[in-house]
Amino acid sequence: MSLNLFNYNSSLFSGMSSNSSGMSSMLGDYMAIRNGSYGKLLKAYYSQDDGGKKSASALRKDSTKKKLEALADSEEVKKYKSTQTDADSLKSAASSLRSSSKLFEKVSKTTTDENGEEKTVVDYDRDAISSAVKTFVKAYNSTIKSAYDQDSSVVQKKAASMVSETAANKSMLARVGITVGKNNQLEVDDEKLKTANVSTLKTLFKGSGSYASNIERKASDMASMTEQLAKNASSTKTNYNRNGNYSSFATGGIYDGFF
Repeated sequence: MSLNLFNYNSSLFSGMSSNSSGMSSMLGDYMAIRNGSYGKLLKAYYSQDDGGKKSASALRKDSTKKKLEALADSEEVKKYKSTQTDADSLKSAASSLRSSSKLFEKVSKTTTDENGEEKTVVDYDRDAISSAVKTFVKAYNSTIKSAYDQDSSVVQKKAASMVSETAANKSMLARVGITVGKNNQLEVDDEKLKTANVSTLKTLFKGSGSYASNIERKASDMASMTEQLAKNASSTKTNYNRNGNYSSFATGGIYDGFF
């Protein structure tokens, strides 16, 4: 029996070469796992593999988000927010009149006559009073108009309550130059307001229980009411059912269920 040394040696070294190559490959994989590059490759691979599904999901969320944003910017919500802003302005104007500690107090004023002589007098700051009252009137008119434009009956009822309060003080308001005109809008006679009896102005606008105080409270209620109505109208939870159909229902959080 003859031994083919050439073939034997070839087989031996071939096997050793193969084992060496296998070991090198294993060591390479091990190092790839150790340094994290293997994991990065896996993430990249599966990210590409699942890319179509993720794109569809992202598009679906974007579409839903756009619908919610459109809902949040709807005319109904805008009207509520507009009334809320007007009511907040009225609340602020009424509060300034009601709580002012100096507006209806006499102050020292130095004036110069046509001969250039200075004269100091103690009197009310009529310009400041007139400005504060006209700011109140402007805010009142904007609030009433804005509330009447609402479809909400509760907002309109609150506006009607303000109008009733004004009607109850109609004669006293007229004495300081404020009258009720078309669509329950207040009108101001500047000259009459600037020469009005300050005691009457105080009764109307200063302190707790005054006309300004009552309007302030109603304006605060309206601001809170319209703020909540705006939230209710714009807060919508959306979802997709098992058949891929879009559905929506009210919820506290506008994007609940998505993220």
